[in-house]
This record gives sequence, C-alpha cells and structure tokens, in this order.
Amino acid sequence: DPKMKPYILANIEECAKEYGITTKEEATAYLGKKFAGGQAKEYRIKRVETIMDRHLLAHLGNSPDDRFTKAIFMARMGMAVLELALGKREPDDKDHYANKRLKLAGDLMEDLFRVAFTALCKDLKYQIERIHAKGKEIKIISSLRADVLSQRIHHALATGNWVGGRAGISQLLDRTSNLAVCSHLRRVTSPLTRSQPHFEARDLHSTQWGRLCPNETPEGPNCGLVKNLALAVEISEGFSEKELENVL
Repeated sequence: DPKMKPYILANIEECAKEYGITTKEEATAYLGKKFAGGQAKEYRIKRVETIMDRHLLAHLGNSPDDRFTKAIFMARMGMAVLELALGKREPDDKDHYANKRLKLAGDLMEDLFRVAFTALCKDLKYQIERIHAKGKEIKIISSLRADVLSQRIHHALATGNWVGGRAGISQLLDRTSNLAVCSHLRRVTSPLTRSQPHFEARDLHSTQWGRLCPNETPEGPNCGLVKNLALAVEISEGFSEKELENVL
C-alpha cells in the first residue's frame, strides 16, 4: 500500500539510524541489554530467546519453530494499527463479546500453580547450592520443601488474593438457597476498577443476548461490572486449530 509505505520505512530507518540495528544478531544484542543488562553475552542471548519462545504470544507456540508464525502475527497487528491511523478500518469494539474471553476456575488455578511451582523450583535450587557450598551430600528429599508450594496455594484460596494482584478470586459459596447457589456459580466478574465510571463497560451490549442475564446485577459500584450467565448458556473451551483443519 503506497500510503503505508512511508510509515514502515520510517520505522526501519529509525532502527538503523537511532539504534544501529540492521541484523537479527544486533536486535538480539539490543534486547539482551534491556532484559539482562550486566550479564554475560551468552546469558543475555539465552534470556532473549527464552522470552520470545515462552512468553511472547505464548498461545501461538513455545518452540523456536514458532517464531516465524509470531512474526506474521505481530506484522498483522502493526498493519491493523496503520489501517486504523489511515482511516481504513474502524476501531475494534472492546465490549463486543467476540473480543472477550472468560477465565474459568481451571485457568485461574493454572496461573496459581505455575507461580507456586516456579517458586518451589527456585527454592530447591537455592537449597541444593547451599548444601553443595558446605560440601555435604546432596539429597533431593531433604532439600525439597513442599510447604513452599502448598502454602502459596492455601494462602491464595483462603484470602482470595491471586497472582497478578487480583483480589476476591476465591469466595465462600452462598448457600442461602438453591437459586443463590446457581447465581453465585454463574457469576462473571469484570477486572475493571469500581472507582471509575466505565459507562460503556457497564451498559448492556447487543452481543450479550443469550449469553448474560440483562437483569441480574448488583446495585452500587459493582453495577454492570458483576454479571451472571444466562440460564441456558454453555461456555466453549479453546481447541487446537490443527485438529479442526484435519476434520475439515
């Protein structure tokens, strides 16, 4: 597109002139200084590759073979931004339910377990290094402190304070009546802060038809931010696109 070409060339030229980045190796070295400054060169390169493979667009894959797919995805993101800036497309409706995903109990427990297990591995590494420094015999059983894992999970479930700074994730189930139980189990809570208006997020959206109850929401600051699933709605889970392609 002739209109997009000047913007793309400007970004490429800025990388070359301002930062001196013209090759893949130079880009990796630049990112290594940002993510692991002061470390050895080999460690910086390994750190950048780990972030690209495990953390950057992790839903597209976690292996070096998926980097090209991630590059195409990011290029499409950049093209969408340019199209919006040039007036070739309308901004996405963030309140449209096609642009939303629900985090279920399993997803939240996965996040919690990942953080707790990472802490357990770091503690195990520290204990083994300390025993090795003292010249003693290394025993995995004596070095492994299971409380590091269990206490993190128990504390999150008891207080409701989850990883990522979220609060109120785990709650006591309302047993007032059968309807109260059904209502509590089908509750959908928005992560938006209650202190801001968020008028569009609180309003009813046409895509909520058949998915969320238009009537059931609490009064006060939680109005519109705490919703409930409709009576006959079913939540679909994610699936592999490759499996769908094989079926088709």
